Amino acid sequence: MGSARTNFYNDAYRRAGFVEAAREVQALWLARKRDEAAARVPDEMVLGNTLIGDEARIRDRIRAYRDAGVTRLSPAGATVPERLDTLGRVLELIRQEAP
Repeated sequence: MGSARTNFYNDAYRRAGFVEAAREVQALWLARKRDEAAARVPDEMVLGNTLIGDEARIRDRIRAYRDAGVTRLSPAGATVPERLDTLGRVLELIRQEAP
């Protein structure tokens, strides 16, 4: 959760409407209460900002990101091959959505 002064992600979540959750999570994180901080992250905050779920849900999220003007996604994965696999799958779904 980064610095108490400059924190891009915390600021972004506040702008997205998660003001109280972002404040609480950051305060717990900075107090080194990491498990408590993770437990305070609302499901809506995660689900609204990730490509998690079945293909239909992911397609919906891709559409929402596109409609909001998002032009860059970061693929998840612990290793480069995992990130490339994730990226390939997302590209397949994007191609399926193309007009």
